[in-house]
Amino acid sequence: MKPKEPSNTSPNLEAIADRPEALVEAIAARQLLSPWQFYRLCRQTCQAWGCDRLYFGQLPLALSKSFPIRELQRFFDALAIPVGQSCIPPTSKTYHLSAPGGHRLTLRVTYVGSGVVGRVVKISQLNGESWAFKACFDPQWVWQHGIWAEIPIGLYLRSQGVGQNIARFQAAGLTWMLWEWIDETEKPENRPGLPYETLARREHLTRLNPLNTSNYNPHGIRLDPGGIQVNSWGRRWRDGVYTLGFYWRRFQTVGWRFLNPHLNLKSLRYSLRRCWRLIRGR
Repeated sequence: MKPKEPSNTSPNLEAIADRPEALVEAIAARQLLSPWQFYRLCRQTCQAWGCDRLYFGQLPLALSKSFPIRELQRFFDALAIPVGQSCIPPTSKTYHLSAPGGHRLTLRVTYVGSGVVGRVVKISQLNGESWAFKACFDPQWVWQHGIWAEIPIGLYLRSQGVGQNIARFQAAGLTWMLWEWIDETEKPENRPGLPYETLARREHLTRLNPLNTSNYNPHGIRLDPGGIQVNSWGRRWRDGVYTLGFYWRRFQTVGWRFLNPHLNLKSLRYSLRRCWRLIRGR
């Protein structure tokens, strides 16, 4: 069932005529779409427009003023393949981009880390500005984390002015996401915007998970939004079922190798603490 568009949403019809994803953005800005709702809307939009690619948000001005936006989007589409699907993560590589009209851009791509659903690299310009680029291992799999969850989360948090203690969403395609790069010295009180907890209390959203310390900078700014969702009844049971399905699919795809990044004492301690929190209902 297609989610109902809120009555106070007034999308720019001219923009929608030019951009097929504009209506999806307008809906996601007013309500937090579930991964399944977002996936369904994207699929319906692609079918209606006869396209297979959608792009959300706006690329950082430092990039878009230096290089044609469409060419950048195509580059990120191509970059998502080796980042998300390569068995051996790249350590560091420099790309020299060129486009008609004399446009040139040099980007440095540096491997940052891998998680359950994808891999993150740092994209840097020569002048020092950087962004976090994430590509998922299996972007077609609809789950509570990954492409189909984090894009609507990013669109919604940005529209609500959340940015004090969570990374800001920049732009995305259907295989990659671009977020701001959080410096280790940056503190929440120095950043504009609403703290996520304020929005969560107001809209009855799930709390951020403080146990996974790798998702935070040293001053408590969340680098990865994770699986933020509406805190509904039965949510944990439903998430548990989908989680088992996700891991089973990963096992069928790559075998036990997908557990390698998590077979260490830090991950084991986290898993035990997380299980205890879930049992206690916190």
